[in-house]
Amino acid sequence: MQVLTWLTIAYTVVLVLTLAVGLILILVTLMSVGTKLGQIAAGLKLVETQTAPLNPAMEKLNDSLGTLAGGLQAAESGFTSARQHVEVALGEEAVSSR
Repeated sequence: MQVLTWLTIAYTVVLVLTLAVGLILILVTLMSVGTKLGQIAAGLKLVETQTAPLNPAMEKLNDSLGTLAGGLQAAESGFTSARQHVEVALGEEAVSSR
């Protein structure tokens, strides 16, 4: 009976040590990941700071492209109308040439 008690105590000690080592390894890994994420965050803040002067120019470009898009849509409408008139004209010629 004494042997089983000592084996149970030894098993419990090994189990607790194994769990402690596993949790410590997880902690070390999480700390490493936290450090890397901190570096990434610092890099992103640097990029944000360095690209901030581009913001007004990008807004102006976006407005200009919006105006251009409106003009291109109007041109497309005009070309569609012209194509329809040409098709009608060619259709009438094809009928009159028969």
